Amino acid sequence: MTPTPSTSCPARLRTELGTAVPTGLVVGALFGVREGLLTLDANAFVQPGQYFFVYLAGAILVSMTLGVLVLVPVAGARALLGRARASGLPLYVALAVGGGTLSVVGPWLAAVVAHLNEVGFAPGPAGTVALWTAALALVAGAGVAAGGTAAWWAARTAHPLRWATRLAVALLVVLPWPLVRFVATEWKWDPPRPSAAAASERPNVVLVSIDTLRADPLASYGGTPGVTPHLDRVAAEGVTFRNAIVAAPWTLPSVGSIMTGLYPRHHGAGAPTNRRDPLGRSRLADGPQTLAAWLRAAGYRTHAVVTNPYLALRYGLGRGFDGYENLTIESEFFLAGRDATLIRLLRRLCPGCVVGDRGATVSRRAIAWLEGARDAGPFFLWVHYIDAHPPYGASRHKTFRGDTVLGATRRAPAMRVSPDPARLRSGEIQLSAAEKETVRALYRDEVAGVDAAVGEVVDALDRLGLGDRTLLVVASDHGEEFWEHGGVEHGHTVYDELVRVPLLMRMPGRLPAGAVVDGIARTVDVAPTVAELVGAPAFPACDGASLLPLVRGENEAPRVALVENMLFAAERIGIRTADRKYVRWASGKEEVYDLAADPGEQRDLAGVASAVAPLRAAAADVEHVLAARATPVAAPAASATVGALRSLGYVE
Repeated sequence: MTPTPSTSCPARLRTELGTAVPTGLVVGALFGVREGLLTLDANAFVQPGQYFFVYLAGAILVSMTLGVLVLVPVAGARALLGRARASGLPLYVALAVGGGTLSVVGPWLAAVVAHLNEVGFAPGPAGTVALWTAALALVAGAGVAAGGTAAWWAARTAHPLRWATRLAVALLVVLPWPLVRFVATEWKWDPPRPSAAAASERPNVVLVSIDTLRADPLASYGGTPGVTPHLDRVAAEGVTFRNAIVAAPWTLPSVGSIMTGLYPRHHGAGAPTNRRDPLGRSRLADGPQTLAAWLRAAGYRTHAVVTNPYLALRYGLGRGFDGYENLTIESEFFLAGRDATLIRLLRRLCPGCVVGDRGATVSRRAIAWLEGARDAGPFFLWVHYIDAHPPYGASRHKTFRGDTVLGATRRAPAMRVSPDPARLRSGEIQLSAAEKETVRALYRDEVAGVDAAVGEVVDALDRLGLGDRTLLVVASDHGEEFWEHGGVEHGHTVYDELVRVPLLMRMPGRLPAGAVVDGIARTVDVAPTVAELVGAPAFPACDGASLLPLVRGENEAPRVALVENMLFAAERIGIRTADRKYVRWASGKEEVYDLAADPGEQRDLAGVASAVAPLRAAAADVEHVLAARATPVAAPAASATVGALRSLGYVE
């Protein structure tokens, strides 16, 4: 098709854009399908039911946009130079196809060079030039062939892109829907909402939860001074609970217990659903009241800035929050599309546009919200940091991809970043004593980093004049094992390196500065304690109880903590008293430890009848009380599991 000559530059520009834009859309859609399939393949193990259409739609739309952006300047140049007398279709097709081919060949060639380096064969400058020369020749050849084909086709039809353009426009109409649906279900935005007048004098609440933080790195818990100065400052200005015990040794059920005051058996979050999805665990049940919902009903504005995929909104922990930001979801966008052209361009041209979920970013978001909320009445802000979670030493993203067998890399540990947790757990990677110490050092560095990030929020509270009227609670969701009992990571035992965590509370004028509580405190006690401290109506009946009697030194029956819900191991429960530990496996196996004489839990006293009998009785009492207090929440069976049972005749 030969356009009608025009002497007007705007007319020439309209003509060129009428050819360039459809070409960019069509060719971009073709390469977008390839990038979508590539992204889907690289992330097939990451909740495909949630992200399947997002992976495809996002890649196609981005490629179509890039195709247009590449060709529009060329169209403008042709119009300005008066080149519109000849059809620009062959040129546009050649450029679009050449650019698309380069987006395919470039990453492939980089991967080839990386693999050659891994096996000890560095191509060197001459080899690299040869490889890139061959690649560019391939790109040029593809562009020339595509341009020639377009010229041949344009000479034989008046509207060479009519149907392809209509299809591309249809894609532009249909494909945004999965992205809009994804955004609408993964984020809450905090709408302007004045707090209730009755709550105007109540203190603010800031809950800082730190993923995978053991107690022993903190000097306030016996660790080396100087590693966590900001957390130790909070301890010095508030109350330190020296024996705080979590309800579960991994994030989802543990945080569920912090937010509801219920043990996992009662709040339902974290139960296995038997899906192949590595994040296939049940959500928070519909019945339990959350701390956020309780405070919101009392007139508080509520907001969360969190990390960790197990804290995504679909797991139910966003209930009661006006606003909810999960930076891990944002970070995963850049990881999921790391091989896509747009993400590679952003990393190279605009590194600051790439969102990570490190502590500095979490604190920056939290402080920005605090600055806007300080004069709007009482608020509840929840901030969750993931820096101390493995792998340690990662630069910007804390991804769980290496925490599953499907996502683990096959490379040997570089020890600048700790090895994939899945490979360490399975024993596929065996570390020397020196390498193990390197992993511990990497963890300590992460702890120091998250301490600094928490310090930014604490400093901001004081700088904004909020410190004196804010209850600050700092807690960990679980600890971390470093081969104390032969394993690594968390979610697999109920020993103290996983279940004894920091718990700090600071509230000037209400809580004594520098106080230390040695009795058992439980994370299920956090919600009722917060409710009492801020003067909100009593928190609903739950498994926990206010910690204020312990702070005041009142005589009360010693508390007993329950730990349950394993992630990477056979199910078991742990009963923790002030000086004893009782473990009962689902198989009936028992373990007993005297923590006063054996704080490292290395000598099992299960064979000593006098040691076992009282703890067995205490465990039975705990189980009896919990059974009477609430009805256990049954985890919904996954549809695939139900189908399998139905096929075998076990269910209707």
